[in-house]
Amino acid sequence: MSKMNPTDPYTSPRLLMRPPVADDLARFYAIFGDPDTQRFNPAGPITTEQRARLALTERIECWEQHGYGSWAIALRERPEWIIGFGGLSWRPLGAQRTVNLGYRFDTQVWGSGLATELALASLGYGFKHLQLAEISALVREKNLASCRVLEKAGLSLVDTLDDVPGDTPSLVYSIMRSEYQGC
Repeated sequence: MSKMNPTDPYTSPRLLMRPPVADDLARFYAIFGDPDTQRFNPAGPITTEQRARLALTERIECWEQHGYGSWAIALRERPEWIIGFGGLSWRPLGAQRTVNLGYRFDTQVWGSGLATELALASLGYGFKHLQLAEISALVREKNLASCRVLEKAGLSLVDTLDDVPGDTPSLVYSIMRSEYQGC
């Protein structure tokens, strides 16, 4: 396992990923408040700056508590422009806790393969640097684009989770370190 400072930026061919900071609030709110980016989220978009601040603070605290979490994501060629938030986070999965792969990108960069690149980078970070045994992802059944991203990254559909009362269950994707092809 290579040693890394968790606050150092992590890179992939096109992406620069770093822990989020309070100054990311405007971009966080713009992305998570956009109805298009939240189309498959049963809770809908974040509707106030105060709620966005709370959600961003939770992500910052996840880094402080676990040493990893959801990154603020920029293009390497434009590090000042945050295009999304995503990566690995510790969260409930039914009655247990799991490391979850998740992401939200600005609609301006949709369709460019960046979600798949982030997913692959997150798996590499999780399995190589954090030495995780398993990484999971929850996705709404109708979110076909995210299902394709997870499958391209090597995750398999393993279960469903009835996590939203009155709605169809979420799909649970997973990959074990032993199945990961990047190691």
